[in-house]
Amino acid sequence: MNHSSLVPLTPPAFRAWDSDITAAAVARQDGTPGWVSLVGDDVWWDEPRPHEAGRRCVVRAKPDGTVEDVLPPGFDARNSLHEYGGRSWRPTSDGLVFTHWSDRRLYLHHPDAGGAPSPLTPAREDVTYGDLYVPPSGDEVWAVRETRLDGVRTVERAVVAVSFDSGTERTLVATHHFLTCARLAPDGRHLSWIGWDHPNMPWDGTELCVAPLTSRGTAGAHTVRAGGPRESVVQAEWRDAENLWAVTDPDGWWNLHIMPAHEGPARAVGAADEEFGGALWKPGASWFAPLPDGRAVAVHGTGAHRRISLVDPDAPPGRPVMSELNLPYTDFVHSIDADATRVVSVGASPTAPYSVFTAPLVPTGADEHPVRTVSAPSGPSVDLAWLPRPTARTFPRDATRPAHGAAAEDDAVVHAHTYPPTHPDHTEPGGPGAPWVIFVHGGPTGDYPMVRDLEIAYFTSRGIGVATVDYGGSVGYGRAYRERLNGAWGVVDVQDCVTVARALVAEGLADPGRLAIRGGSAGGWTALAALTRTDTFAGAVSFYGITDPLTWAATTHDFESRYLDRLIGPLPQCAALYEHRSPVLAAGDACGPALLLHGLDDAIVDPEQSAAMARALRAAGIPCEHGEFPGERHGWRRAETIRAALDAEIRFYERIFEPPGDRTPSRETPASPDPEGQP
Repeated sequence: MNHSSLVPLTPPAFRAWDSDITAAAVARQDGTPGWVSLVGDDVWWDEPRPHEAGRRCVVRAKPDGTVEDVLPPGFDARNSLHEYGGRSWRPTSDGLVFTHWSDRRLYLHHPDAGGAPSPLTPAREDVTYGDLYVPPSGDEVWAVRETRLDGVRTVERAVVAVSFDSGTERTLVATHHFLTCARLAPDGRHLSWIGWDHPNMPWDGTELCVAPLTSRGTAGAHTVRAGGPRESVVQAEWRDAENLWAVTDPDGWWNLHIMPAHEGPARAVGAADEEFGGALWKPGASWFAPLPDGRAVAVHGTGAHRRISLVDPDAPPGRPVMSELNLPYTDFVHSIDADATRVVSVGASPTAPYSVFTAPLVPTGADEHPVRTVSAPSGPSVDLAWLPRPTARTFPRDATRPAHGAAAEDDAVVHAHTYPPTHPDHTEPGGPGAPWVIFVHGGPTGDYPMVRDLEIAYFTSRGIGVATVDYGGSVGYGRAYRERLNGAWGVVDVQDCVTVARALVAEGLADPGRLAIRGGSAGGWTALAALTRTDTFAGAVSFYGITDPLTWAATTHDFESRYLDRLIGPLPQCAALYEHRSPVLAAGDACGPALLLHGLDDAIVDPEQSAAMARALRAAGIPCEHGEFPGERHGWRRAETIRAALDAEIRFYERIFEPPGDRTPSRETPASPDPEGQP
């Protein structure tokens, strides 16, 4: 890391409690396991290795509990599909096929035969693969192939089949600019896929397509069976030769449907005002798995609590369509698999980290369904006394400041989770309340799950409260809540974060002079927009954040290059609005100092975004700390980076949080964000 610009702003003003949860302890936790599969009696998954240069290793657990690496050292099952990566490996009949990060190639590996993985495709700097799927024939892998014609901005994509024997490729589908979820029907006669085009993002509108498989092994003329400009299909799997399961949102919520493959209307199964899907940031994500008997097992719920249930579309009268498994988790990763008797996924709760588990597919009616924890992330053991107990909250929005384009009923509340200061030897301070930090998730089409998070506990165990805000635009609360941000990015998100901060002050929990806001990527944008458009916060922390939307829209990667068309407005006609929203152009209005951290290999948000903000703040005479991490991309993968970033952040808060006796008057009554009447 370049430490030269991380110069102390002032002597420390706030003294953090001593804590057993150190930055090194946070870095030692391995992180969240990813893709999962059942392979015979084994359970396979991949997991991050921060202490192995951040590689992802595929791992398997045997029935006797033995856990072993499937990939040898030096191999990294990742890819850069859409820059965020897609499904990176799949089991084969005698091993696995995977994408290797360093050379972008597909590899075959036979772990029980000995030897190293063997490349399946040639090395090409401009080609990457992701969203892998092995059809029932087992003799080839289907993948989305991404070919960069001019860096990350001009990209072509196709679904291709790559032969395991020869490595030859044939194009299956090339109908849309973006493609995912290619699947072969059980009878081998048809295939399905999901596609969409600019300017849509996959949560705006996609199309579920079905086509015959021709004698050449390619897709014939297709029909669109679901989706459209304002309907988002995020997953589809064949139920039988004539029908598909699909998660789509024609009624405003991502619900499960039975979709006839060729003609006829779809049928919602267990329709509810909750989500059975999510934002398709990583192609290959799955929220349900079909079962051999025609049922499915699905993740569903809202932002605060997600569950897994058996879904029986043919349940007779008197039997429920949905049967919850009552698992001890509140959130799950976007990967699930099942066979006739069990389900596998990765679950977490406020007291348990994300862990790979299996559970039998027989509802017991018990308060807690039996589960087998296959593998929990390695790392330090933390006594529960150090962990905060979060609360799911809804805060009334300021009725005088409606969101742009949103109906009143969709504009009533802000969703958030609060984590109070928690320490086995300390209690929360009295008087004006504790310092609090507002955590802003990225995306912005994302959310903050309410689960055990050592990064949050790092701060709460030092006497700092944390509120994670699922502002308007977040997933988990239906399309109407998600679309509150349309045309209003930098306004609604800021308003909602200020709403939560002001409510915590009004409740006596937070000290109005010791409020900060932090976020990464789009969350960094919101943090800096709040710093420059309100007087609420004593300072802001931005990790790889966007600071100038005009230059970001012109330079970012293909997948998000038209994202701001809906979040702010289409260019060039809305250029003035982009400039008005830009934190870097409003740096002189900042109400406090900033900490800006960025990875130098970031292809999603150019490091110059943070560097430009640092220059603008310093030119305006506003204190700023700026750090850069060589070798890091969009997010921290290396243990040393995680440690350095947390150390810098806690030191920043210690300097900006004033003691209660030294209150700055302008912070006593936080100002409202400029509503910025829409043009």
